[in-house]
Amino acid sequence: MSVPCSDPDFRPVKAKAASLPPGVTAERCWCGRVAKVKQVEDFSDKFGMKFFMCASYEHDPPRSSASSSTRPPSPPPLCKWFHWIDTEQPDWAREEVEEKQRRAWATFFEEERWEKVRANEKAERERQIQKLRAEQARNREVNQKRMDDEAARRFAEEEVRREAREAERKRLRERAAEAQAAEERGDKSGKWPRWTQGK
Repeated sequence: MSVPCSDPDFRPVKAKAASLPPGVTAERCWCGRVAKVKQVEDFSDKFGMKFFMCASYEHDPPRSSASSSTRPPSPPPLCKWFHWIDTEQPDWAREEVEEKQRRAWATFFEEERWEKVRANEKAERERQIQKLRAEQARNREVNQKRMDDEAARRFAEEEVRREAREAERKRLRERAAEAQAAEERGDKSGKWPRWTQGK
């Protein structure tokens, strides 16, 4: 026995043609036509349930249409008669809905898990990059200090050599000045001039 629709404005978004269940008598709608039998295709709490709907309610476009955009628009319904055949959702339909929901949640959690994995991998890559940059900075500091120390050592050695050269030049100038003064005074003793003898 069919059950009147509790909400006359409710219509499943997706439904397909179905066969009349055993023991159920075909019904006629308000306009007198034999009603169509439909089965809900929406994945909801009414999935799989069958219902009567007026044959004039919707327009079936020609099957030769290439796409929905080329199909003629459905005319306004002549009759909105609508009765449920099933009062409860079939077990197979309920199980299928539950399985689809389970798969959807599993997919969601799997995607969420992979999002976390990708986020952790990204964080690890960034951490490795920061670590590498820090090591490179430390290496640059060490190399710069090594070069600075080497430059300071060379500068110190050059200063020592410069001071030694200056001391030698000073000694030679003093010796030359002394020898020149002795020669101008005619101060000679021994076989050779004094300034030519080693000190």
